[in-house]
Amino acid sequence: MWVIAHIGGSSMDVYTARDLGAAARQKRETLGMTQQALADAAGVTRDWLLDFEAGNPSSSLGRVFTVLNTLHLHVDLTGTPEDESDSALDDVFRDLDR
Repeated sequence: MWVIAHIGGSSMDVYTARDLGAAARQKRETLGMTQQALADAAGVTRDWLLDFEAGNPSSSLGRVFTVLNTLHLHVDLTGTPEDESDSALDDVFRDLDR
């Protein structure tokens, strides 16, 4: 399970690229930032940000963390039961590598 903390004062569980994009969008909106303003601040294009917020799994991991850092989002990784953890992480990284 991936957990993003401090979104509107609460935590949000993130299991998929779509969840991660939604969490970033929620934080951006909470901050009152436009997509273009965030894209400019993070050094990415608005089109790339649109894909990321929509949960496009082809978003590069480096850019994802640049956007999360720009939004001051903190990512904590927590374990899942042994039989699920490897499969869940494999799914996340496979989605991010596409």
